[in-house]
Amino acid sequence: MPGSRRPWILLPLPLLLLTACSPAEEPIVALAVQDGRPIGVLVTCDDRDADIRVFENGPESEPGEQSLIRWRIGGPPASEVVEVALLGQPPEGWEVTEAVDSPATEVDVELLTEFRAGVTYTLDGSSRREALPVDFTLADLPRIGPDQVLVMPRGHHSTTVVSRETFLREARDRC
Repeated sequence: MPGSRRPWILLPLPLLLLTACSPAEEPIVALAVQDGRPIGVLVTCDDRDADIRVFENGPESEPGEQSLIRWRIGGPPASEVVEVALLGQPPEGWEVTEAVDSPATEVDVELLTEFRAGVTYTLDGSSRREALPVDFTLADLPRIGPDQVLVMPRGHHSTTVVSRETFLREARDRC
């Protein structure tokens, strides 16, 4: 029955189109350390706008009592690679986004103003592509050398320290 095969052939096409709408996250963000301070490194893929975000991963809240503690900056990158001192002054032309509650999702949003020992944070960002997030704690900072970064490699479930050059080369390849 030739007619009975058509629905099966046509069904995957809409599903393929829907999955193609959102590009996969890429390893284009990393955590570096300069003078003991955490630095977000983002390869912007030559986009006009970019942002870098860091979130505090707190304990699960009761339903209706969710909170998000974050720091977010965005703006036009002056170069292909943007390096930002997390919780510090934004680069020229960039702005820190204000913490605004989200009444539609009942989430209280607070501005992240300091890093605390024992707390896990997530660094992510975007330009033309969304970045694979990088989880870190203050205990991770001493293991990142001067020419190294902490990254979340594609297909892995934990972070790793790699050379800055390796990160930049692979991130550029993903753009």
